[in-house]
Amino acid sequence: MLPKPSDLVQLRRFALTATGTALVTLACHGAWAQSADLVGVHYPPSLKIEGTTVNLNGSGVAYRAVAKLYTVGLYLPKKTAKAEDVLATNAPMQLRFVMLQGMRVDELGKVVTKGIEVNSSREEFFKLIPAIRTMGEQFSRIKRLNVGDVFAIDYVPARGTVFYVNNQPVGLPLQDTQYFGAVLRVWLGNRPNSTNMKDALLDHKAAPVLDALL
Repeated sequence: MLPKPSDLVQLRRFALTATGTALVTLACHGAWAQSADLVGVHYPPSLKIEGTTVNLNGSGVAYRAVAKLYTVGLYLPKKTAKAEDVLATNAPMQLRFVMLQGMRVDELGKVVTKGIEVNSSREEFFKLIPAIRTMGEQFSRIKRLNVGDVFAIDYVPARGTVFYVNNQPVGLPLQDTQYFGAVLRVWLGNRPNSTNMKDALLDHKAAPVLDALL
């Protein structure tokens, strides 16, 4: 069933605002794929999600101009340098954000919504609208993230997607099985909000300049 026109209008407003504001300000504008370690944020090499060990695949830094906003770490059961492998994984995973500046969480929500839309077909996006709406409701409870806060998005196949702030769950799991994959595509899809962040999360190391010219 297609969403009501009023639902689409609200989501369009939510997503399109990000085009001129949050999508620009939260994109990673570094000259290369930077690790979070470069700004003093150390992600543990592994952690557990409901008893399953997941490993740090890569981490990156998001900027607004030259200001550092937050870092992102991607945890997977098995490390890979291929986005398609990550997107095909149906196992516990985590996207882990560490704030370097305070910000309203709805800014991140706008980036996620717009990123889902541009990396999904029209039909896929329509099907994800209920989950996106629930995400917005849960984000409204958080309101603001402060410097040093850890915001995590966990995926567990048996439960769905859960948001955490400083290890505390924000709400009930989003049980849409397609939702977490859509969130991953915001950073790892064919139209990521930052190719530098995509490379960082996949732990891609660019070839030295002289080698690249040969």
